[in-house]
Amino acid sequence: MNKKYSGFTLVEMLIVMGIIVILTVVGITAGRFATNRANDITHRNAVDQAYTSLQAYYTDHREYPVDSVAGVSCNTGTVCTFAKLVGDKNKEGLLVPYIDAKSFDGGSKATYFYGVGGDGGNQAVLACVTLRGQADENAKRDDGLIYCAGNGIGLDLQFEGGKSATVPAKEFSKDSTSSAGLWTTFSTGGSAWDNGWVELVTAQSL
Repeated sequence: MNKKYSGFTLVEMLIVMGIIVILTVVGITAGRFATNRANDITHRNAVDQAYTSLQAYYTDHREYPVDSVAGVSCNTGTVCTFAKLVGDKNKEGLLVPYIDAKSFDGGSKATYFYGVGGDGGNQAVLACVTLRGQADENAKRDDGLIYCAGNGIGLDLQFEGGKSATVPAKEFSKDSTSSAGLWTTFSTGGSAWDNGWVELVTAQSL
């Protein structure tokens, strides 16, 4: 008696495997895009929240904080650090009550920058964030981006760490700016975030 065995041929198996590989690649790409988009929204919202609190501070004081808030020093250098201004869940920022105490959430890994300048040295401000990881990683990536909120676009501002820069647009990449120095300004320093402020965690552990 002859028995007939039915099953997939080698060609059919290769076709099925090819389809699975294609679907996997598409799924990973879509997932990565969705993750980046969600992180971008969180980072932009965090920067917008910081700028809103700075506007409220300006309404009362007619200037933005430079090196202190209400007599309390917020940096050992010339300009306040973003971290000390807004705080996080572990420590209140110096901008309380203009920002909700311990409410700041910086999202995934990123670096935030605070810059101030303009007429009188304290009439324009920017809060900025790297959108593809912390500053050093964002600077090396082809898709590195920086987002800023504030009224200091196009003005020469002093950023934390003693760096000076003129930001040309609300959002920019390495390729969209002709100034290598500008990109370098946002490649190091700033206030690094990793589930809390790195500089605050370091300071508290000493």
